Amino acid sequence: MKKHCILFCFLLFSFHGFSQQHSEGTLQNYDPGHTECLSDSFRQVIKAEINSTILSLRNQNIIPPHYSSTPVQFDWPLRLRPGLVDYGYHSISGGVDHNPAYPNQLLDYNCGALTYDTPSGYNHAGTDFFLWPFDWNKMDSGDVEIVAAAAGTITYKSDGNFDRSCGTNNNYWNSVTVQHADGSEVWYGHMKKFSLTTKNVGQTVAMGEYLGKVGSSGNSTGPHLHLEVYDSLFNLIDPFQGACNSFNSNSWWISQRPYIDAGINHTATNFKPPQWQNCPLEHIKNERDYYTNTDTIYLINYMRFLSTGDSSTITIYRPDNSVWGNWVWNTTWPNYTAAWVYWWMIPGASEPSGQWKFETIYKNQTYFHYFWLGPAGIQNASTSLNMTSVVYPNPTTGEFTIGLVDQTINFSNEKVELKITDVLGNIILEKILTNNKTEIKLPEISSGTYFYVISNAETKIAIGKFTVK
Repeated sequence: MKKHCILFCFLLFSFHGFSQQHSEGTLQNYDPGHTECLSDSFRQVIKAEINSTILSLRNQNIIPPHYSSTPVQFDWPLRLRPGLVDYGYHSISGGVDHNPAYPNQLLDYNCGALTYDTPSGYNHAGTDFFLWPFDWNKMDSGDVEIVAAAAGTITYKSDGNFDRSCGTNNNYWNSVTVQHADGSEVWYGHMKKFSLTTKNVGQTVAMGEYLGKVGSSGNSTGPHLHLEVYDSLFNLIDPFQGACNSFNSNSWWISQRPYIDAGINHTATNFKPPQWQNCPLEHIKNERDYYTNTDTIYLINYMRFLSTGDSSTITIYRPDNSVWGNWVWNTTWPNYTAAWVYWWMIPGASEPSGQWKFETIYKNQTYFHYFWLGPAGIQNASTSLNMTSVVYPNPTTGEFTIGLVDQTINFSNEKVELKITDVLGNIILEKILTNNKTEIKLPEISSGTYFYVISNAETKIAIGKFTVK
């Protein structure tokens, strides 16, 4: 069950007789919920099958009779699918519980309470990486891939199970287990149905190799990866090093991330705040990048590990890089593993058209998102023939046509230039246009959203966006 709590702090700033306005921040947290990821009975069934598989693989000389004395180290087990670019895609809702007492007797590796137990006696035995923001959207699109944290041999696979769970049930999960050279193993649980690697039990995988996609199979309150680790003697391991890790003294990560791994996962402009739907429905993002001068634009940051006392510096830049507005936002609210904050702005009737930038500095990192101001209806510029340009087909596979509606442009006497960028502002293509219809071929371009600007000297003729499948 997802829980939301809205925290308002509202203040209106005005400039030039209320022609230019922005609000103070509105904060809302996001709770992915908890449930017993794996029942003891199910865990014992999996253990027995893995032990039988290992014995069989040894008899076939696929797994050596003796384990390596060199301890394994882990790389990060998640990544965005190829072609997607964003600042982040996850947070952590709970680690291993080091306090065997229950209920609500919690102790994580860092002596905090970022873990959970249940009244029935379950102490969380893994690390839960949940998708954030828009978990169901990300799952349905297959946006986040699970990869092998270390090289090893597949010793267990389970696939084809229901993957839209919203709580405790009796369903099996979709999962992969990989055993490493030192005899340790990792269980990757709750995977998306039919997304698992095509490799079979007994085959090897390299560090970072694809294993599947994040899902919500088995006991699960939403899309997340449950990572459960055992040593060669089948003792539970917490891969994170900390003062209260009672299982192992050393980190198992090549580079352990901070306990409070704060950051912004996604930044966007919206025509209204997102609408969060009940599990297992996709959420409604309400994002848009094209506005008129008098529109209300919502500036949104989706944050992970937001803590009391954190501050962000927000700056809005005009197309000429001058500052439209700048302010500092401080939070006095409790710590959240996931939260989102928004401000709204009304640019003002006299403000220039073109590409604007919404920038946030948080924890000494800079995050930004581009949006565009222009004539009424410009938000439909990429699909409407009544506007200044059109892209077709859209979505595209990398081959498409950009057409200019204005037939009065003199291409022989004017330098008309096309610039295509990705969501981070990286230039993908710069090209001089010679007529109103230009065919573009980008066979190597990755899937995702891209923006284009067509300009004549310093004047922007058309702007728009397109999607590559």
